[in-house]
Amino acid sequence: MPITDPHPEHLAAAPLWARMRDCAAGEDAVKARRQDYLPRPGGQSERAYRAYLARAVWYGATERTLNGLAGAIFRHPPVVEAPDALTRQLDSIAADGGPFEVLAQSVTREALLTGRAGLLADRPSMTRPADAEGAPYLALYPAEAILNWESAPLAGRQRLTRLVLREDMERCRELLLDATGQYRVRLWRRKSRQTGSYEISQEHRPTRAGTPLDFIPFSFVGARSLSPAVEKPPLADLAGMNLAHYRNSADYEQSLFLTGQPTPWIAGRLEARERPTSIGSGTIWHLPEGCSVGMLEFTGAGLEALRQAMLDKEARMVQLGARLLEAPKRAAETAEAVRLRGAAEASSLSILAETVGRGLTQALRRLAWWQGLDPESVTVRLNRDFVEARLTAPDILALVESWQKGAISRRTLYDNLRDGEVLPPGRSYAEEQHLIETEQPEIPA
Repeated sequence: MPITDPHPEHLAAAPLWARMRDCAAGEDAVKARRQDYLPRPGGQSERAYRAYLARAVWYGATERTLNGLAGAIFRHPPVVEAPDALTRQLDSIAADGGPFEVLAQSVTREALLTGRAGLLADRPSMTRPADAEGAPYLALYPAEAILNWESAPLAGRQRLTRLVLREDMERCRELLLDATGQYRVRLWRRKSRQTGSYEISQEHRPTRAGTPLDFIPFSFVGARSLSPAVEKPPLADLAGMNLAHYRNSADYEQSLFLTGQPTPWIAGRLEARERPTSIGSGTIWHLPEGCSVGMLEFTGAGLEALRQAMLDKEARMVQLGARLLEAPKRAAETAEAVRLRGAAEASSLSILAETVGRGLTQALRRLAWWQGLDPESVTVRLNRDFVEARLTAPDILALVESWQKGAISRRTLYDNLRDGEVLPPGRSYAEEQHLIETEQPEIPA
């Protein structure tokens, strides 16, 4: 089997992933696919189709929703608990040298857009003894790059035994457990640009303190689970509705073009030399006796039906997750009304944020283990408070007064101030207590 042969689930999902990326990329990407997204009406010439395509309007609901949902999760930065040695590496922990927070944002966007991403814990291959000190890092692979995978029951659990990752059009990386159960990495390179066959260009066996690994350090990250199985992208229904709206807009704009401009007509017998060749306020038509003229204008209800179909789809996109596209309400809403209106969306987003957090935790724990640190001390939590709910001054005064009167504990006061976004994200109760105890009260002059 060729190294680039995809898994059946990958093959089935690839068209959907491409559609999702086009919708998120916007109008140019969608229109570049021409009839894939906008079929040509029967009997229409290529020239007429190009004009039909150019007049179509793309409504950027998918991109704006993706940005809005990702922004809601990263309204507060991720909270990372890890040993100091690992914490110092977070500013350059990605394969490209980027910081952990940017990597976490990329994983989240992939999970939202395609429902799938992967994180490989890796370190520079040891070709010389000095290379053993190379620091491990995390490499992100999008859904399309995870070509193939195999699992098998080992020690009573289903474990990943083989994985093929596409690095680029010329290279693939194969990760596998060999017959002895040891982790091996093979790098494959295309033999030539004219052939589709690949050959092994490099092979090595990663180790920890000289001992080969007995697992593949790769984490699948989905929208709802960390399983290798392909999941439906959270924004798939929204993207489908976005494309349907795009097709409606093409018909609507075409109809406006054909019917929106009044067309003059003349009834009567005219010689060729008597036919008007221009029209306008400075032009006089000299017509034979008995001729009648008028302007042909569209007065039917067809355009309104197309317009209403577009409005209906915009409303459905709001229901499918594009809440940020909803027109502002005329009346002011209370914070509780906003929270209730976003409850269903927040529920799905909370699951995704929790799942991505678990995937990031799993990947960072493998890096910690690889460096001899305690993996169980590593935890990553993504923000799940998507709606701003900052306490007002009267609320804070009421809480402090309740604490002073002994109605609530100091810890309850802290929890309410933290949830009410008065305290900075990530500051623990112990840290806040230490700051209170070490702070010198200012004495008025």
